[in-house]
Amino acid sequence: MADSSSSSSIDKGGAFPHVLRIYFIPFPSPGHIIPMVDIAKLFAERGADATVVLTPLNVTRFSGTVTRAAAAGNRIYLYVLPFPSTAGLPDGCESTDALPSRSLSGPFARALDLLRDSFDSVIRDHRPDAIVSDVFLPWTSAAAAELGVPRYAFTGTGCFALSVERSLQVNRPQGWASSDSDPRLVPGLPDRVYLTRSRLAEATLPGSTAHEILDRLREADRSTAAWVVNTFPELEPGYLEHYERVTGKRVFAVGPVSLCNRAAADASERGRGAAAAGEAARILTWLDSKQAGSVIYVCFGSLSRFPAAQMKEIGMGLEESRVPFLWVFGETAATAEETAELDEWMEGMEGRVGERGMVVRGWAPQLAALGHEAVGGFMTHCGWGAVAEAAAAGVPALTWPLFADQFYNEALVVGVVGTGVAVGAAEGFVWGEEEKAGVVVGKARIAARVAWLMGRAASGGSGREEAEGIRRRAREMGEMARRAVAPGGSSYLAVGRMMEDIGPRNGQSAAAGSRDGDLGN
Repeated sequence: MADSSSSSSIDKGGAFPHVLRIYFIPFPSPGHIIPMVDIAKLFAERGADATVVLTPLNVTRFSGTVTRAAAAGNRIYLYVLPFPSTAGLPDGCESTDALPSRSLSGPFARALDLLRDSFDSVIRDHRPDAIVSDVFLPWTSAAAAELGVPRYAFTGTGCFALSVERSLQVNRPQGWASSDSDPRLVPGLPDRVYLTRSRLAEATLPGSTAHEILDRLREADRSTAAWVVNTFPELEPGYLEHYERVTGKRVFAVGPVSLCNRAAADASERGRGAAAAGEAARILTWLDSKQAGSVIYVCFGSLSRFPAAQMKEIGMGLEESRVPFLWVFGETAATAEETAELDEWMEGMEGRVGERGMVVRGWAPQLAALGHEAVGGFMTHCGWGAVAEAAAAGVPALTWPLFADQFYNEALVVGVVGTGVAVGAAEGFVWGEEEKAGVVVGKARIAARVAWLMGRAASGGSGREEAEGIRRRAREMGEMARRAVAPGGSSYLAVGRMMEDIGPRNGQSAAAGSRDGDLGN
């Protein structure tokens, strides 16, 4: 670990007093760390001194992109915070995707709480001008308040889902229809949004064990200076302003942050580091052999698991669709016997589809894949990072939400902005109990929706026009995303305005931290 005055980008947290110094601390999960590192890069590009606080395992995943950003002349660093040992948590479990079982969620949460003392020391010793903390680390609020350092909260999701969640907190689901399939209006939103009980986040439902942590988050939010959101106005029309009104706090919409990864290495290694370069090259070479817009990319995120029977239905649906596909085959919620049977079936399926399909086990360079001209559709779980990345790439979505805020994000993509179509999942899975769900969507439905979205369906007329309309709106969304992050765009200006907001809170001139002098006035 080197001092910040050296050329190394891994740092003990030294200061550059003539610029704004911002510390970023993400929740240790891929869907949170990845965009937070991107946000730190955005602020560093504008002249801020940006330090990302990570544990050792996560440093190995992001040191490459931070080193490249520093080599380009940006003041960006990694502060290595030791991960605490706690009973019941194996070594190396420093991220949610490294947990071998959901049963370890409790020890993992306790370990995160133990990070507070170390983090307090970092902030006390280095006195940054602000911290940007994940909302799921509520103890950062107390540390910041005690030391008079403003805390900006990174939400991890979009303003639409946040608005839905807030409405549900006020209008408790106990009063909703007892039937899981009876749609009910979510009150108080700019649009008429209907959800069924089966589509509500697990934490919202009566009897959830998450109410205690939700209360801690709400308490921490009271001292939050403002929200930092990976979004842009066109992706969530009206919801940035709505969330500002209902919370009384500003929203700095700085996304889609994935577009800051302009270097090929940053896009292909994002979230995994240089160790993934070989696999990324293999996948991109396969995509190079496909026609423009012909491939559907299928990925359900780092935390999703399907029962073996549902995985087989996905494979059969992709095979029967006749559409070229890139399928990121994740973990299964299955017994050893079920897994062995599925693996044997998968080998046969891969042999039958040949070069038309590619099955990738574990991880794929999602940002690079979505940006490849061969990819014309994205079957996704609707995690917010995936939604924002699809929007940035101008790729239409085939939505298949599983849990948490994902059904809310589907309602935005399908019902509000019209850049996707639902695969037809009427209910999700309980994380950690996926094996109980069985088959939610059958192969025939999967094949039909894939072919329809990709323009391969036999039907014509209005159906063909509707699919083309979705693809066109997705392309338009991608153009709006690129304009948002370009100089003078809404997200570019939001970064400058947040720097302006930080400066006076610490009695400093924000203009000193602007590389180009444009802070968005």
